[in-house]
Amino acid sequence: MKRTLALILALALTLTLFAGCGTGNQAASPSPSGATGTPAPSDSAKPSESAKTEGYELALVTDLGTIDDKSFNQGAWEGVKKYATENNLTYQYYQPAEGTNAAYLEAIGLAIKGGAKVVVTPGFLFEVPIYEAQTKYPNTKFILLDGEPHTEDYKTYKTEANVQPILYAEEEAGFMAGYAAVKDGFTKLGFMGGLAVPAVIRYGHGYLQGAEVAAKEMGLKEGSIQAIYNYSGDFNASPEKQAKAAGWYGSGTEVIFACGGSV
Repeated sequence: MKRTLALILALALTLTLFAGCGTGNQAASPSPSGATGTPAPSDSAKPSESAKTEGYELALVTDLGTIDDKSFNQGAWEGVKKYATENNLTYQYYQPAEGTNAAYLEAIGLAIKGGAKVVVTPGFLFEVPIYEAQTKYPNTKFILLDGEPHTEDYKTYKTEANVQPILYAEEEAGFMAGYAAVKDGFTKLGFMGGLAVPAVIRYGHGYLQGAEVAAKEMGLKEGSIQAIYNYSGDFNASPEKQAKAAGWYGSGTEVIFACGGSV
């Protein structure tokens, strides 16, 4: 999934930048040390002299995960790096201090203050922040992965011209995971999601549907497929989640579809 996401993002960046993302120049200035949402250290090459004075042209703002979460953040970061490297652009990522709309907006603001012409935001958690940012920063381009800008109460959906939303059919990927698991001979399945949000729910539902279809094709008796289904409540790794997974395996679960950042 990471590789596919990176390729999709690289294509989106191409389309966004060719659409004229450089029409508005925000003055770049370094953010104060220790401030909320300050840029995190990146493994990018040393910036050129112009980059040192003008800031970073391309920015990723992470959600609750990290750039090595083997999920949306890592896939998005790899896409940003790939595109920036191939097109000689400077790039950076920013980590919000906490998982709130205000913190996401502050990190977005710091990225733009640092010179970002295009800001990439991975995941549905940015739907409300981007709804506000798209009008607050009309000269900046935004790529919103797996979401559409809307108000906090979900009553108003609006996408301005400077936003490129990319939506996925997570249920299809989940379906293939469940289908392949049963076709490979597994009948005791587990699904461990992060937060019970639309994207994760679609993965899980698709997973169970794929398993059911595969079982029917193979002529398995009704009830042959056993599944344990759980949402952990966040996207972080923890000893508790490891213990739960170990318990599932100990009780006979053969394969677990982990769907939720570092879960």
